[in-house]
Amino acid sequence: MAEHEDEDGRSASKRRKTGPYLSPGDLSPMVQDDLSAALFSLCSTKAKLLPYKLTSCNAAATNGVPFSKAFCELENLDKGFFLGDVFRRGINIGIDFLYGKITEAKHEKIILEKLVKFLKLGEMVNVDIETDMTTLLANHLFGKLATSPDFTIDKNCKSKRRGKKCSCGDENCVLTGDYGDTSIGNHEVWHGSVDIIIKNDLVVDNLEKEPDSPEGKSPVKVKRKNSSLSRSPQLTAETIVFSFLQKKMHPELSNFLIPCVGIASSAMLLTFYDSEHDVFIETSFFPLFSTTSEKTFSLEAVLVAWLAVNYRFLCTGLTDEMLPFKAGFFEEAKDRKTVYENDLQMLNVGQTLVKEIILPSEWEFNEFLMESRKRIGEWRVETQGEKVDLFM
Repeated sequence: MAEHEDEDGRSASKRRKTGPYLSPGDLSPMVQDDLSAALFSLCSTKAKLLPYKLTSCNAAATNGVPFSKAFCELENLDKGFFLGDVFRRGINIGIDFLYGKITEAKHEKIILEKLVKFLKLGEMVNVDIETDMTTLLANHLFGKLATSPDFTIDKNCKSKRRGKKCSCGDENCVLTGDYGDTSIGNHEVWHGSVDIIIKNDLVVDNLEKEPDSPEGKSPVKVKRKNSSLSRSPQLTAETIVFSFLQKKMHPELSNFLIPCVGIASSAMLLTFYDSEHDVFIETSFFPLFSTTSEKTFSLEAVLVAWLAVNYRFLCTGLTDEMLPFKAGFFEEAKDRKTVYENDLQMLNVGQTLVKEIILPSEWEFNEFLMESRKRIGEWRVETQGEKVDLFM
């Protein structure tokens, strides 16, 4: 029997070998229109990208500083760029898809398939006052858009009490990731645990924390303004540390403009730091949920999350126009700069180092100790039939 061929003349077996066949027709006309609008917004003032200078910070404090106590003063450098400019590969893949042109690179096809599948299925989530956004976003947004659904959630967060159960409201929904150690940095400089690490590649931090609630009462989130996201000292410190860490762990990367994600008050933004060129940039806010349905993510959030979680392949780095806008972190870090460059690590960070203790070769046993040991030894012989070495 002759094998069926599609419009491009490719057989079914050929499609299986080269990966899934993708086309704009996989999405409804309405979703295609929304995707085009979201792509357009990333190249406009709706997706601002602002460079900042660190006028003061405690990155070089005498003792190491946890992220929660990081101090950073950021000054706007009075210049604006657009998010699409640092994700040129991702933007091109998205636009080409709308025109029916599919990337030939296998890894890019896999990444594109993740986005198309997400938009086609239309992820639905239930969100209420007790929903833990950290686990929900890891499980239903970033984990589904990454090439692998693996992620690690801070083992110290309160949501761990639910075990593998997701906070989305679906009783049958379980986490595709695990709770564990998410600490990064070095105990001599900025360090600490972040909320989520996606595939060891992307930090996501929820800056809207749940306070400890009295026993027997349901936790209620403290609502903050989105301004808690912009210029956040904690997120700034995490972004800078993670960029240096990724540069150390993956020197083969084409560029070291590493993003981190901050979320709060149903909004998200990206912060970037390039540890090679010393440039820190921050995006404007993106709404997490659609204005037409509180149970679906906004297409802007989906697109930005897709770009961020796959930045290794989709981020093209700083443009030449961005390079002059230095953050000044190299100067602020002072003599600790070498620690940031060479001694950062992932996992087991900030724990007290155990030094080897050299024990004396001679020990002093007095009469009381020897008599006590003798009495105990006699009791053990009588009751246990066990002889004890008194000189042990």
